[in-house]
Amino acid sequence: MAYSDPAAESVGTRVRRARKRVGITQNELARRIGRAQSWVSGVENDSIPLDSIALVNTLSRVLRVHPNELTARPYRGDTPAEDRGHSAIPEIRRHLERYDLDPEWVGEVRALPDLRAATDHARWLRGEARYAELADALPALLSELQAATYLYPEPDRSSAFRLLALTYLAADSVVYTLGYADLSLITASRVRWAWERAGDPYNGAVFAYLRIRSLWASTSWNDALTLLDAACADIEGEYTAGHPEALAVWGALQLRASITAARKNDADEAWSRHRLAAEAVTRLGSRQRTDYYDLSTNQTNVDIHGVAVAVELGDGPQAVQRGEAIQLPKSLKASRAGHHHLDHARGLLWCGKREAALAELERAEKVAPLLVRNHPMAQQAVRTLLDLERYSYRERIRRLGVRMHIL
Repeated sequence: MAYSDPAAESVGTRVRRARKRVGITQNELARRIGRAQSWVSGVENDSIPLDSIALVNTLSRVLRVHPNELTARPYRGDTPAEDRGHSAIPEIRRHLERYDLDPEWVGEVRALPDLRAATDHARWLRGEARYAELADALPALLSELQAATYLYPEPDRSSAFRLLALTYLAADSVVYTLGYADLSLITASRVRWAWERAGDPYNGAVFAYLRIRSLWASTSWNDALTLLDAACADIEGEYTAGHPEALAVWGALQLRASITAARKNDADEAWSRHRLAAEAVTRLGSRQRTDYYDLSTNQTNVDIHGVAVAVELGDGPQAVQRGEAIQLPKSLKASRAGHHHLDHARGLLWCGKREAALAELERAEKVAPLLVRNHPMAQQAVRTLLDLERYSYRERIRRLGVRMHIL
């Protein structure tokens, strides 16, 4: 059998190969996903884009493949500079796999204040979407923190486990953003493991927040909502009492639920969950400036999720309306800004505002380049703009396509 590089193939080619592998016709695939045969034909001929995560995941489930097989993630680079971030994944994976073994750190372990500063820097890199730098720094930091949890006496040992949990959370952002879905479930488990040993009461709820993404991949929308509701129930007493950590975690869980319901195409449920998140943020008040568990439970993130919910529901006009009403604060994390500009761009594209969509994609790439270049919906948006290119923005979209390895 001749070797075929999936990354060099079109999305339609990958869908066609997966369909033939499970032995079904275009008509049968169309029946199973509630579409017309002409729609399946259009997808396989690349005349109809797969421009939503829910659609990719639905197709993947019917075709018995992981969504990455249809999107060709992860998107590796061809040079050391282009592959930075990805090249650190094997070593990050190794440290995640040996999490409960004897430490291999050689040398003196730094004092707790120095380790806290190093962890805070990793958290900052995560928020600023500097995933390549973060990926390079993670193996050594994970190794040293693991050694600290063995060597430190209490109460410093519990503090070291908390720093390790936050560093695992940073690692989770790297592996998920770069497209290593199997590894992101492992990092989520490590976050929970470390926070349990730190004695943190919200470790189960934060784990649920992270675990949901694997259920998204299999279109297990009802399971995801059930899990989120169970997590909310576990902290309901603290939420009712107004504990700030509980308010922050509850709000983040409801934002995840709003995206889940939107991908399920349940608009009423999605906007209801979005309102619940807004209520939690209102109750947080000025305390939302404290980024509890690095979950970004604040008013700006609620507004950003309003755009995301509209996009996941396929409502381009509402996504554009909400997007245009948001003024992003200068203090906003680059990772959140990048997601917002990408979602706004998709809404604009669906409304036929191509030059405005390109401008938003360029803004997204400027603030969070690795996030955008590794996001399948950004890849699809750029491909659509290339197919519809106009003279007025031809060179700009082609340069972006080159940077994203589409051209």
